[in-house]
Amino acid sequence: MNLRALFRQPVLSVSFQQSEALWAIGGRGRITASGRVPLPPGLVNDGVVTDPERAGLLLREAPDFTGNARMQAVAGLPAQRTVVRTLKLPPLQGRPFAEMVEREIRRELPVVAENAYVSWTPGTRHADSIDVLAIGLARDVLDSHVAALRAAGLAPVAADLRLIASARALGLPDCILASVEAAEVELGIFRGGVPVILRHVALAASPGDSAWIDQIQEELLRTNKFYFDSHRDDSAFNELPISFTGGAASRVILSGKLGAATGHEIQMPPAVLTLHPEEEGPRFAANIGLTLKDMAA
Repeated sequence: MNLRALFRQPVLSVSFQQSEALWAIGGRGRITASGRVPLPPGLVNDGVVTDPERAGLLLREAPDFTGNARMQAVAGLPAQRTVVRTLKLPPLQGRPFAEMVEREIRRELPVVAENAYVSWTPGTRHADSIDVLAIGLARDVLDSHVAALRAAGLAPVAADLRLIASARALGLPDCILASVEAAEVELGIFRGGVPVILRHVALAASPGDSAWIDQIQEELLRTNKFYFDSHRDDSAFNELPISFTGGAASRVILSGKLGAATGHEIQMPPAVLTLHPEEEGPRFAANIGLTLKDMAA
């Protein structure tokens, strides 16, 4: 029996998006509660919560919000102003390896190292090298989301990118992922559980316009082409379906336009953990993935 898991407090995941905040409470293999809080225009701009105090107050005073300071609050963050790089480095051990990684990040990504929070993790080992995944996130983005959680009376303990959390929620280490909301889409390509490409795109048209679908299609084609042009040896890539999550995912699926245009199967797979009502699963995929990250810790 895992006593640490038994006595662990529930996970409260919160994602501040452009028009709403999504929250979910989970633990011990299930989501027990979830909800949506409308946000006024401009409260989240370019990934930054512009007024954390107000955002926190709106969350805390929402009628159905049941989070509290004892829970482990985790922030779901946008992919805006995020840099993803895979570095190939000599396979040293211990402290020398960590120092080498930090030094290489400063050398390869000097602007990111100075203006962003950078996290890294070792990945695939090769005969004479090891892959290191480095992700840099703009400081004001992370700081503002953490400040909003604190303003809501919560105790943030971790954060993760929504797109990475969504891939985790679907249990898809290899996928083309599109998380679609009314005014934005986040696109990711994952191979072996590692994010190779993460993009955020603002959508110019409203969901009812054909131009809305057309822009999503165009950005998917651009993302796939960029990946394949630099990974021509990845012959299995063309067989990957495009998986959709997000509050507007069903609109894309029902349009029926993207399959023929992209050459990939289009799907909206269920999450590893169920949510009630079940049809809300795609909208809360990032929250589910944030819960799963804690369960695996």
